[in-house]
Amino acid sequence: MPATLYNGPTSPFGRTARVVSLELGIAVDERVINVYTAEFLDALNPLRQIPTLVTEAGAPIYDSRVICMYFDAMSGKPSLIPPERSWEIETRWALALGVMEAGLQRRMEVILPEGEKNSAKISKLETRISRALLQLDRESEAFRDAGVRMDAIAIAVALEYTDLRYTTEWRQRCAGLTAWLESFSRRHSMIQTRPNDSMIRTRPNDAK
Repeated sequence: MPATLYNGPTSPFGRTARVVSLELGIAVDERVINVYTAEFLDALNPLRQIPTLVTEAGAPIYDSRVICMYFDAMSGKPSLIPPERSWEIETRWALALGVMEAGLQRRMEVILPEGEKNSAKISKLETRISRALLQLDRESEAFRDAGVRMDAIAIAVALEYTDLRYTTEWRQRCAGLTAWLESFSRRHSMIQTRPNDSMIRTRPNDAK
């Protein structure tokens, strides 16, 4: 039996882990769950967050970053984090994760009932996302021709999550990033994991 990956319908963190598994050819049994009612997950991950991986041996692994590193170590293929550039790649990966986190926090804030939304918090998160995307655009040459690496996967997922839950206007300011994404997003792993309309209509189930 393959490892089990508990995921959500639109979680960018879970999608990143799934893209990595596909790129490395690692078979997983992906189970899309509603994390709000998934009480069984508490015994595996006391934070009750997704993604959570349960290995073939029954060991739970979380969060998304640890899962991706586990897949990378277990695949037997060339690492998605080449050691000679590991700090650079992991720092850029961290920036992409920050974009996902800010996008998730913004999403959870904007769906609150009127009167409960914090406009200052929303504005702060939007500024953070914009600042991060501009930085990634400035660095785009560093990963544009690098093929499939961990930073590239995380950045692509973060950008598509921004499109989905926030705005596509960043494309007008980030020409290099936009051109790169148009190519990278055609990869099979990206197409296969992209949320569809039925997923988007579900309750936002986007915990890590």
